[in-house]
Amino acid sequence: MRQGLKTCWLALLNGLLLAIPLATYTTVNDFRQPNALLLFLVVISLIVVAHTQWPRAWGLWWPLYLLSLIGGSYASYPLGEPLSLTWFQHFSTKLFQQTSAFRASTSTQVMPVLLSMLLIMALAIGLSLLAVRWQQPLLSMIVSIGYLLAVTLFATRNEVWPLTGAIGLATLLLLSYRHSHWSWLSLSYGLLALGLLGAGATVNTWAQPAINQLAKASLTWRNQLSSRGFYNFLAKSAAAKKTGISEDTATLGGSIQDDNSVAFKAVSRSNHYWRVDTRDEYSGKGWTIAGDQDATRKPTTTSTGYLTTPTSKKDAVKLTFAKTLTYLPVGYGATSWAVSAAQQKRIGVSYEPERGRIYLNTGKRPLTSVQVHYQPQKYTAAQLTAVTAKANAELTETYTQLPEDLPKRIKPLSQKLTKTQTTEYGRVHAILTYLKNNHRFEYTKIDTPTTPAKRDYVDYFLFTSRRGYCDNFSTAMVVMLRTLGIPTRWAHGFSGGTRGKKAGDGQYHYQILNSDAHSWAEVYFAGIGWVPFDPTPGYQNPGTKAAKEKAAKTASISSSSSSATTNSTSSHTSQATASSSKPRPTNQTSTSTTTKQPTQQFRLTTTWLHVSLGILGLLLILFAWLGRYWLGLMGLSLMLHWHLGRPTQHYRYLQAWFEHQHARRPAETLSDYADTVEHLWPALAGQFTNATTTYLAITFGDYPAEALSAQLQAMVTTLRQHRKPIPV
Repeated sequence: MRQGLKTCWLALLNGLLLAIPLATYTTVNDFRQPNALLLFLVVISLIVVAHTQWPRAWGLWWPLYLLSLIGGSYASYPLGEPLSLTWFQHFSTKLFQQTSAFRASTSTQVMPVLLSMLLIMALAIGLSLLAVRWQQPLLSMIVSIGYLLAVTLFATRNEVWPLTGAIGLATLLLLSYRHSHWSWLSLSYGLLALGLLGAGATVNTWAQPAINQLAKASLTWRNQLSSRGFYNFLAKSAAAKKTGISEDTATLGGSIQDDNSVAFKAVSRSNHYWRVDTRDEYSGKGWTIAGDQDATRKPTTTSTGYLTTPTSKKDAVKLTFAKTLTYLPVGYGATSWAVSAAQQKRIGVSYEPERGRIYLNTGKRPLTSVQVHYQPQKYTAAQLTAVTAKANAELTETYTQLPEDLPKRIKPLSQKLTKTQTTEYGRVHAILTYLKNNHRFEYTKIDTPTTPAKRDYVDYFLFTSRRGYCDNFSTAMVVMLRTLGIPTRWAHGFSGGTRGKKAGDGQYHYQILNSDAHSWAEVYFAGIGWVPFDPTPGYQNPGTKAAKEKAAKTASISSSSSSATTNSTSSHTSQATASSSKPRPTNQTSTSTTTKQPTQQFRLTTTWLHVSLGILGLLLILFAWLGRYWLGLMGLSLMLHWHLGRPTQHYRYLQAWFEHQHARRPAETLSDYADTVEHLWPALAGQFTNATTTYLAITFGDYPAEALSAQLQAMVTTLRQHRKPIPV
């Protein structure tokens, strides 16, 4: 009865320990039915308890493990069907398709959710068996605490309380195994554990300065790792936020990882910003589209918001992309392309002129390439400074929208920064300079925290975290300008691309990666239209004359450089517009542009032989750990057979072997401990008591040592047949 209660207690502690990281896992990966996995863990814990109490009925327990795996899969992903053979076939087909696509992918695609879920459930079964059935809880502790630490490090989630709970449960679990009897030593261990829990729970207060210094000191190094795809390599087994364009921009914030896969390719004369879409309604958490906007056909000529037609020379641009691309990226200015109404219908093309968004490939015959003509728009700072007219009332109302509960301190800050400015452009530039050149703000994608539930996204960035990437900076600029009554909207797309070889006729090949995705602000100037401004440190305002001249100069230098640098800049956005790259230095006038090395992929070069050897090595380590008591007896047997060492050393070795399975109580004499061992291993029939008497006679007298060797050899022979103690 006592052993059964202990088993239940250990199963409860282990189940709670595994439930903490499992709850975090379902939250991070946005599981449809997160409670299903927790219920699966409860069922598995009950089965393991029964398996431990009645181990000989193995023909019953292993089928139950398999059935629980199937039941957990169905509860998590029912696929809209009843639990039946049909569901199992559909589930298996979907799992096979996802796994095949994952194996065939050469990009940084994350592990399929179904495969990830099955591996997690199988791991839960294995860890529960190790901790309860075979009384080896160490791996459960390492996996649980290690996962929470990894989420904290790579996803910058606040996991202090889950970590505290996991450490506390791990401590209780360890004490339950090692100290079955009360003692002052076990009490001191408990007090030490409580001290560690208190220190962990308050680490954000007493250790905050040291943590901040460590984060700043390692930021450059971690950004370099990210730009080389290291975090992508780690994240392929979990669904982490990636860089790239997404339709969902309702919730911004949190850390993000580089996706260095190709978004599209271009053949063009120049490298420039590629605009995809805009948003007009700020919710306090992110961006949405206000009301219904009509998508029309015939997007043969599109504009990015300028009121006049560009007079610059047309540049022929060829774009190449995947069939799954649902947007057409365009440069700032006018873009025209020849496509008939019939072709538009087959391809699936529509255009929202208010947002400048071109929807693509929603029909039955998606495109993989298109030829367009691009005319960049030209404007100067003098032209913008000269604008004194105001936008119409309807446009102003739409693009100065702010949530009613916007924190009040944002507007006074904006007014303070612009109080000496007399023109709209001056106010815009003052806000731009504050965000772009302020040393208080830190550009980082790795250390960007998730906005707390009851905080405004911009307010939290401006006054609390002061850490972020382009989404944080661009949204802050839009909101700050809107508090001043200046019509502004949020735009996202790509900041440029990596230039490759020459294509002829002054054109070059460009690769635009998902890590080049970016976001910025657009300000409306009466008589001119929507003008882009980029407040992110290290980036240029798209379309400005200075930026174009600098980009052309940099491109010329890069083409003759052996290091093959380019004039593109990459950026970094959230799960919606997501992009990320290292921040680049910028001067006081914000007109500098920099180069970057072509993005390198972090890859693990391996073969099936290496994988097989690795798996074999792990299995050997696992079997060695599970069979360590048997291996210990084999080692002692060889030492006795070959007379390696003194008999008293062999006795102490065997004593340690016993103590690893049943701890010796403080102040317990060796003779008393021998009686305890005899009680736990009745098959010894007094052998250990006799060996202990002989050992003491040798240690404190002149008794011959040979007698002890013979006793130990007989005892090892018995123990090899009865290694485990009887339940107490």
